[in-house]
Amino acid sequence: MRILVVASAILATLLIVPLAGVAAAPQPSAGPTDSDRATAALRFLWAAQGPDGSLDKSLGETADFVIGTADAGYDPATLRACSSTATALDYLATASDAATGDSAKTGKAILAVLAAGGDPASFAGRNLSARLAALYHPTTGAYGDGSTFSQSFAVLAVAASGGVVPAAALTELKALQDSDGSWSYGTAPVTAGNGDTNSTAIALMALATAGAHAADAAALAYLHTQQLADGGFPYQNSSVFGPPASDPDSDSIALQALVAAGQDPEGSTWLQGGNSVLTHLRTSQASDGGFAYPGGAPDAFTTSQVPAALTRIPYARQVNFTAGRSLPAIACPSPSPSPTATPGPTTTPSPTPTRTPIPTARPVVRVTAKPTVHPTATTLPPTVGPAATPTEPIPTPTATSEPTEAASAVAVAGATSAVGDQTPGPAPEGPSPLLYGTVAILGLAVVLGGGWLYINRPWMR
Repeated sequence: MRILVVASAILATLLIVPLAGVAAAPQPSAGPTDSDRATAALRFLWAAQGPDGSLDKSLGETADFVIGTADAGYDPATLRACSSTATALDYLATASDAATGDSAKTGKAILAVLAAGGDPASFAGRNLSARLAALYHPTTGAYGDGSTFSQSFAVLAVAASGGVVPAAALTELKALQDSDGSWSYGTAPVTAGNGDTNSTAIALMALATAGAHAADAAALAYLHTQQLADGGFPYQNSSVFGPPASDPDSDSIALQALVAAGQDPEGSTWLQGGNSVLTHLRTSQASDGGFAYPGGAPDAFTTSQVPAALTRIPYARQVNFTAGRSLPAIACPSPSPSPTATPGPTTTPSPTPTRTPIPTARPVVRVTAKPTVHPTATTLPPTVGPAATPTEPIPTPTATSEPTEAASAVAVAGATSAVGDQTPGPAPEGPSPLLYGTVAILGLAVVLGGGWLYINRPWMR
């Protein structure tokens, strides 16, 4: 019997030790999620925020920054630059005054205010809703100049505010559709082949949000013709200006339009050789969290609309965010101490060179034409600003846990790999602990049962 006990103990040890090793072994890292990527992109934008609270002094970019921040579950009221009391919302208030006669900018400012939980009819002493209503021409149905972006952002703003979109405004927007299902930036339809993905996407998004779906099929068919083999979208799938290339900005607005129209951007309908628009968007993120127009460096213009796209939330869809919740902090640089003056020889001072400002050839409202110049965003790490309590918007699932610095680092690092950097699937399976446990139990049963049979020899009785 003693031999049986010893043998059982030895066998149990041999079987259980590997099982413990499996349990203790580190599991493969899951990699960054789209939420991680959105947070990394927002931190890139936060670092690029200027002292006046803006991104590139652009109402359009700053509004997208606010909207993307809310979509990702963070409080837009905390978006304050280093060494400044101005927030992104402060900038939108003053910038909206200069855009009083522009329905596209006014509409986009309204969308940002709503995303931040505010009231556009009473925003920092301003009534943006009344300003937009004053730009409507009831005889023609046009808002402002009646161009695609002007009409679309006005329709989106009215719908998001809970108002009734005038039927004539929807008719006017539909009338701008080209014969191939596309839209262009102007105030009249153009010949087939001269539309673009950005104008088509914003018009499709506006009509879908207002519940007008008659133009969906033709618009979606056009977008199908524009999608490239990498899954992404160019401004135009045309070789007039060289080989077309997908860009993150066009990816973002096209993705939002697909969601608004009830499409699954990762469904089989929108796959090109296994690649979706999200495939291209994920693999385009740089190590600093930003996104670049093909051939350029990461910049705020190209990055500003990406966070909302990664969360798959179209314009005008309100979300719940946590009041006071800020992006993972980026440490602001400490001010350099003033050097102590040391007398020295008198020299003739050299003339200070005059800086030549970098030209900006970018539209002020979300992509209106393919940008040709993309200056690199200045890295000025910001601090966390004051919190604000939003009104209660329509709930949408958002992250409930506060991302840590480590999580953000993982997100950015995970975004640096080139091909195949997609949200990973299930980790490769190793030996199952359940299998080891089963084998251990069976082994013990065999040893104990065999020992009992040997000692008692029931067949000899």
